Formats: sequence, C-alpha cells, structure tokens
Amino acid sequence: MSRPFNPVARWLASALCAAVLLGCQTPAPAPPPAPAKSEVRAQALKQLGFVPGAQAEVWELSLGVKLLFETDVDAVSTSGQEALREVARTLGRIGIDKVRVEGHTDNVGPRRYNDGLSRRRAESVAQELVRAGLSARDIERLGHGPAKPVADNGTPTGRAQNRRVVITVLAE
Repeated sequence: MSRPFNPVARWLASALCAAVLLGCQTPAPAPPPAPAKSEVRAQALKQLGFVPGAQAEVWELSLGVKLLFETDVDAVSTSGQEALREVARTLGRIGIDKVRVEGHTDNVGPRRYNDGLSRRRAESVAQELVRAGLSARDIERLGHGPAKPVADNGTPTGRAQNRRVVITVLAE
C-alpha cells in the first residue's frame, strides 16, 4: 500500500538537503592582503637598482656606467639621462620626493678643483631629475670631491669608478 503524498514533508526534505549541501561548500579564499606601502616602495626601488643603505629606510642608487663621468666632465651622458628619467618617474609614482644627489671625483688634480667638479656633477644630475618631474627644492645636492672613494685611485679602473654620482632616497 502506498503512502499519501505529503507536500510539507517533501518541502522539508528538500530544504534539509539544500542546507546540508550548502554547509559542505568550501568558502572562497580571502584575497591576499595588499602589500604595505613600504613593501611597494622597496620593490620599486630594487627594480631601479637601489640598494639598502647603512641606515634604516635609506636607499642608495649608483647607476654604474650610466652615472659615471669621464675625467673633468660634469655633463650627464645620454644613457644617464634616460636612466634618470626612469628614476624620476618611478620615484614620483611611489610617492618619494626627497632626494639627495652626491657627486664624487677621483684624486687626480687639485682638491679644490675636484670639490667644485663633484658639486657640478651633482647639480647636473639634479637638473636631469628636475627636467623629469622632481621638484628642484626637494633635491639636496652635495659634492664630496675625492673624499669618499669606492675603488683604488691607484688604477685607471678604480679612478673611473670613483668619478660618479650617487642618488639617495628615504623610503619611509
């Protein structure tokens, strides 16, 4: 003998099955947290070639050949100008506007002359950064002359490495 059709019981059974099935679904994973502003800045600075400096949150950039200078030259090379435009664009994009530009020389020639040459090199790089969009008043310019060599001034290769400009930023 068959049982009579009970629509309420059937509805309850369907609702129970649906509830069980919904309870078995795995919730969608939460989206990964957005990287912190400092992480975004650090990544962008690394891509430009900046390296962490001696002090926390200070990053230094030495563009190698692109920001090296020939003897008695203070003009930025064409490749240096292109590199500096990219640096300025990226710094602006990640919200860094305070920059320090430090010029250096080898030890050939009078100290007083080299001090002036290092300042002119720093100014030349600063002007390229300004042309690329950074504010002139937010760029500190320093000239160290031959006081801070990174290589041996006793060799032509070492002297070439010392004729440079270093850009420093604070990535807070």
